[in-house]
Amino acid sequence: MHKFFVLIISFLFLGLTACSKKEEPKNSPTGKTAMVPSTQTANGDIAVKKEMQKEKLEDSASQAADQKVNFSTISGRKLGGLYADMLGVSGTIPTSATVNFAENLADMWARKINRKKISDASVDNAHTPLSVFLENPKKINLKKFVSEADAEITLVNKNIRWSSMCKSYKLAEVECKMLKTIVLDIRGVDLIAYGMTELMPSAEGDLNVKILNILLQNAGSNYIMAVPAMYDQMLSFGLYQFTSYALRDDGKKLEGASRVNKHLQKSAQIPGSVIKLRNGENHRAAYLFAIHNFALLCKQTNAKEFAVLRLATKRKPGDLVTFMATAHHAPGLAIKSARVWLQKGAKEDLNPYLIGRLKPYGKKTDANLAALERVIK
Repeated sequence: MHKFFVLIISFLFLGLTACSKKEEPKNSPTGKTAMVPSTQTANGDIAVKKEMQKEKLEDSASQAADQKVNFSTISGRKLGGLYADMLGVSGTIPTSATVNFAENLADMWARKINRKKISDASVDNAHTPLSVFLENPKKINLKKFVSEADAEITLVNKNIRWSSMCKSYKLAEVECKMLKTIVLDIRGVDLIAYGMTELMPSAEGDLNVKILNILLQNAGSNYIMAVPAMYDQMLSFGLYQFTSYALRDDGKKLEGASRVNKHLQKSAQIPGSVIKLRNGENHRAAYLFAIHNFALLCKQTNAKEFAVLRLATKRKPGDLVTFMATAHHAPGLAIKSARVWLQKGAKEDLNPYLIGRLKPYGKKTDANLAALERVIK
């Protein structure tokens, strides 16, 4: 009898420890669903998980100190929405105010995961960007931020194996040469402009640059890299608002930037998930994703379009950035738009040829790039 009792206890213990694996929770004898420390929880547990994460966010944010921030460059402006969320002030902006940036992030993430339709990955990882920010805010100015992006581009260019990468995209030699020529023109300022198009709500380039600079100097670059995509149900955040469609290498799928990443020297490769990116790896991922989308464009153009491609991107470098931004948002539509533009000889800007929901991206990207270039010269 004693041995039988021990056997029963052992069986129950093994059953409980198995719950730590990715399995659906089983009902307990009381009829209540057992709590499972797993990313694969039953639907009934999602509300509990959300509350646990919101408590964790609040607790982490409470450890950060308030700070006085100089808003003189944008004082008098009336701002709301994401601008207000990021800055920690809303309405008419004062000359200065006391702000807690950690509380800003905690609030934004809590509201993101409180959506009715939200991915498990978003809920499970909501605390991580805030933790990274609190560990090392990295306060820098705008010029330094652009310089970091330039350094990441240089790192990729020194470590990419062009031959194997082009082969993986089935590019002919002439297509590979075209791709290399185009992407080697991409600069750090181009990446930041494209990132601003993803993150900032309006097409006011000068305002976007001023706000970015305020946040970089007072909150830090890791604050910018932690801002969630508020209306995306997927795990998406940071300057470039990456999702798993833009960056994924988990043994099951290889997406976007991760496809190019495979052809870097091991020491230069980035992680296979946005949640694991740190510091400059965000800029590196953005450049890799741009290479990926330009590779698709080079492959899909016909002979007539291809003949125009290089001259078109040389004539107005800003069109490079517009394509990068639009392809990030909707690759298929961006490539279709670019091909029509090329068929017409690309004699004017790409913007008038953008299709549907891509149209605002052209104007916004041009404004961001122009404003950035005026500041960093």
